Amino acid sequence: MSLWLQGRRFPPPGLARAVLRMRERLHRLADALVPAELVAAEKALGVATTLAIGVAARARLADALAGGPKSSAELATATGLNPDALERTLRALCSTGVFARLRDGRYRNTRISAALRREVRGSISSFAQYMASASNLAAWSDFDQTVRTGQNAFERVHGTSVWNHFAQHDNERALFAAAMTSLTDLAAPALARAYPWHEVSKVCDVGGGRGHLLAAILAAHPHLRGVLVDEPGVIALARPFLEAAGVLGRVELVEGSFFEAVPRGADAYLLKDILHDWDDARSHTVLANCRAAMTAGGRVLVCEVLVEPETTTGPGPWADLQMMTVACEGRQRSRAELFALLGRSGFTPGRLFETAALTSIVEGLAR
Repeated sequence: MSLWLQGRRFPPPGLARAVLRMRERLHRLADALVPAELVAAEKALGVATTLAIGVAARARLADALAGGPKSSAELATATGLNPDALERTLRALCSTGVFARLRDGRYRNTRISAALRREVRGSISSFAQYMASASNLAAWSDFDQTVRTGQNAFERVHGTSVWNHFAQHDNERALFAAAMTSLTDLAAPALARAYPWHEVSKVCDVGGGRGHLLAAILAAHPHLRGVLVDEPGVIALARPFLEAAGVLGRVELVEGSFFEAVPRGADAYLLKDILHDWDDARSHTVLANCRAAMTAGGRVLVCEVLVEPETTTGPGPWADLQMMTVACEGRQRSRAELFALLGRSGFTPGRLFETAALTSIVEGLAR
């Protein structure tokens, strides 16, 4: 059982970060034991790992192994994949700890592959599939031009923004939404306990999808009421989810775009992984709309993975490259960058709350 998310009981933020630092040091120690050329070659094969895990998630191999070990031939029959190609793919994934091969030649799940099971709590199956999707990889194939120009590759390759692309491709939009929901589910318990929610009475989740984070916060804090704002199609899906979570009676559902306006009346406005998708100008628009909905003293809570100038470990720097390559000139910002953005948008920088989920809460107070 993982020390990290056992029973979804997060360790204190300081301990969580210490564990990540230890993991990074162990990785570097292991790399120091072999020739540097081997390490560099392995890392250059990263795209192959992405694609192989994507295939495993799409074919539901981890689900097929949930009942016990199976041979590649059995898995091929169950999934419709080529037996020889599947055997070779499984063997490669075993080398990275995704799946394990028994002495009799059958394969079994590992702790890592179990996270690819579709229906388990915390599944990252949709995330793995999205990262291996054709549209995402096509953007990354033009990464060198992004490094030269600083402009995102997705619009250059596909002729439209990633958001317009999703609007025209329902299956990809649903996959991306599921991927982002899975990441929110991982962070939601930590965010629900990290902030002093007793200080507010009504929280508005801006661009909050189906309401997974809002539901977690409301479930942990019965005095709170909530507002969920997103596009009409998403709000329609949020209603049954919030009802099943037992919090629908405390949530107002609002259709709308955070680029146009957000509802008035809340004393805290939540922006979870919203601003990192956009450049400073468009992020300012979102924040300004939140400020316009508040009275003085209201709060905006920006929840994102911070990337400081000295951050060279953890997922943050890689998430930043994803934003740079695929999103609309987005970026993972530092604490100072977010505070500066808040300051230009009518807020006084407030407190910073770190969480064990690595997502921090940056507070802005309406002036």
